[in-house]
Amino acid sequence: MENIALAVEKRNDSEIKSNASRRLRNKNYIPAVVYGLKEEPVSVKIREKEFKGLLKGRSIYSLIFDMHIDGAKKNKKETVLIKEFQRDPITREFLNVDFLRIQMEKEIETTIPIHIINEEVAVGIKEGGGVLQHGLRELHIYCFPADIPEYIEYDIKDLDMGVTVRVSDINISDKIKILNDPEEVVVSIIHPTQLKEEELVTEEEAEEVVEPEVIGKEKEELAEEKEHPEEKGSREK
Repeated sequence: MENIALAVEKRNDSEIKSNASRRLRNKNYIPAVVYGLKEEPVSVKIREKEFKGLLKGRSIYSLIFDMHIDGAKKNKKETVLIKEFQRDPITREFLNVDFLRIQMEKEIETTIPIHIINEEVAVGIKEGGGVLQHGLRELHIYCFPADIPEYIEYDIKDLDMGVTVRVSDINISDKIKILNDPEEVVVSIIHPTQLKEEELVTEEEAEEVVEPEVIGKEKEELAEEKEHPEEKGSREK
């Protein structure tokens, strides 16, 4: 897959201050940061509509961008991938994006999703009446940027009741190293009564520790603090 050209604008001083990210989003920009390769981080903003268009139909985990800042010429670019991002849990709009500078000739660590297929015809579900229980939903991998797959696919049509799929069971290209513990559980098919028992235990544990829900303004303040941890420290003083 070819690298995707992405034009961004450098944020000015007023657009980096606390609460500025909210104002940027109101103007249909996504606040972002570019860092890595022992260079200074750069605060940028992305046009939301353009960014969504580039992502449409693609896996966000495997995309590599040739980033041009403030209309830089074609040969002046930052090669980056999306390292982290935060979305609004209700609207699913991007709150902020972190881009990591990379070099195509050097291996990097990243994560990719695991796609489970043929769940509806799995032996343990269709014939045994079991239910699928998910463990890991993504893999932590190490490879060259050009070898990052969009996702890892695992077929469970022959998976029987009581059988567990672990990381060690996943076959992947020799060009990619999986960094997860080989014994970590990916999926398993269990009896419905077993799942009900586990849900009851989880509910009891949740009753013991009740965390207040972060909503509205508090949620946006958390996003701001992620970009400006130094300002949070100064306020606490």
